[in-house]
Order: sequence, then structure tokens, then C-alpha cells
Amino acid sequence: MPRLAVLLVPILSVFLNLIATGPSVESFRQTVGPSIAFGPGKTLAPRETKGRLIVVSWNVHVGNGDVLGLIDSLSSFERTHGHGEPDFILLLEESVRQSADIPAPTGFSVPSRITRAAENPDIPTLARKLNWWMYYAPSMRNGDGMGSRAEDRGNAILSSLPIQSVDPVELPFAVQRRVAVVATVADAEMQPRLRVAVTHFDTRAPLTRGWIFGGPMARNNQASQLVASLRKFESDGLPLIVGGDLNTYLGSHRVIQTMSGIAPHMDCGSKPTHTLGLTLDHLFVDVPTAWAHDCHRADDAYGSDHYPLVLSLNIP
Repeated sequence: MPRLAVLLVPILSVFLNLIATGPSVESFRQTVGPSIAFGPGKTLAPRETKGRLIVVSWNVHVGNGDVLGLIDSLSSFERTHGHGEPDFILLLEESVRQSADIPAPTGFSVPSRITRAAENPDIPTLARKLNWWMYYAPSMRNGDGMGSRAEDRGNAILSSLPIQSVDPVELPFAVQRRVAVVATVADAEMQPRLRVAVTHFDTRAPLTRGWIFGGPMARNNQASQLVASLRKFESDGLPLIVGGDLNTYLGSHRVIQTMSGIAPHMDCGSKPTHTLGLTLDHLFVDVPTAWAHDCHRADDAYGSDHYPLVLSLNIP
């Protein structure tokens, strides 16, 4: 064997070991805080005018999306067009929580911090400000801040209607921990009305499993697990809406086909959902035909790097 090859073999071996030994799923679990739920402190007064139900799926780019601005804009549109005051269910990927309850990352490698605009509240503060129901499940740390500066990020459901039972679903691990959230949403009389889920799939596979080219298989594994978890609820017959950032920049067909096994893929138009011109975000909707509905991509990203997908439903 040539001398250069003899020298390169151990170096290559060390390199492959390093790239194969990224942060483990356990390190992601150990460095986030607990899931949190929030409900209004008092019963909300009934609305005089019953409007449509607006369901939004949106990657808020670690709290950089202006959720309050989006709600104001959509509410104004609904009133202006004679639909009345809407109810909202927001399926929010990359929500962020800042809290001293998040453990220090001592001894663990954590994802780098993605900063957010100082004026944008974290998800618990946003829920309290709106006085809406909220459930948040962290997936991973957001940087190595300590004490009151500690942050984690994950998926959240924020709703003007009551959230009842909630099921976090940890998806198969690829390069980052991903936790989907499934919840039952009730009407004003506290009767279960529909089920929603929010998810966020990995951008890639580990380098030793194909990196970006292995991403489609990793995402399809995550889709399969989520669909299997949702099938547990099929017997109750509740309408289902699933939204998420599926990162479908490569190999989208198979992932969308797998997700369509639990609910039809919603046509929200042909506009890209990421500001770089990619279509990464999707809705899957299985509701009664009497619930007249339409879907579109918002024209403004409201401070995020993703555009919101907006589903409007007329529920009898």
C-alpha cells in the first residue's frame, strides 16, 4: 500500500467516527424543559357573531414570525368580507420557549441558537397575552443559554377554542429530535369537534446514511410513525387536520403519499412556502363535505422565513 494511503486510512477512520457520532437523541431529551400547557384563567365570553374557523400551519422560525400581526391581518380580512369574528387554531413549528426551567446543557452538545426579534414573545407569553389555549412540546435546545436566558424550541398548538386531550409523538431520530403534537379541539360547549396535529420533519439524514440524499428516507420514516400514531384515533370519527414543515425540497412525492394515507393532501396553491422559493410546508385535511373550505398561502411571511398556510372552514 502506498505510504500516503497508509497515512490517510487512520485519518479517514477518525473522520468517519466523528461524523457518525453526532448528538444522540438522549442528549436532545436531557437538555430541554418539560412540555407545557396553558388555558385561559377564566371562561371566555361567547362571541355575538359566529365566524369561520381559520387553521394556520406555519414555521415561525424560532419565534421570529409575528403571530399577533398575522392574527390581526386575518381577523380584519374576515370582518371586512362579512365572515364575522373568526376562531383560530394555529399549528406552529419552531416555536420557542425561554425559561429558567430548562436544564443547563452541561456535558452535552446542543444546536446553535437561532435568535429572534426582541419584541417577539416566546410561546407561553404569547398564549397568556392572547388568553388562548396552548400546548407546547420542545424538540431541542436553542443554544446554550443558562438560567433565565435558556431556550428550547419545538412544535406548538395555539387555539382560541379549547384544547382537550394532547399526545406528543416523538418521531424516529435522524439528525435532530422531532416531536409532533396531536390534540383534540372542542367547541364552545366543550364538545370534541376535530383533531389537529403539527409536525416538523428533518432536513437531512446523518452523513453516513446519505446526508441530503438520505433525507427523503429519513422524512418518510418520520411520516410513517406519525401516520401510525394518528391511526389510533380513527375509530372516533373526528375530522382531522395535519399541518407541518415537511422539508420536502427533495423526494417530496413519497413523503406526501405517506402522509396522505391519513388525510388528503390539501391544495393551497402553487406558490412556494419558503422565502428561498421552496415548497416545504403542507396541510392534510379530512373534514366533512359540509365544512366548506379553501386554502391559500399568505402573501406575507410576517418576519419568518416561511409563509403561513391558511385554511378557512365554514362549519355549520
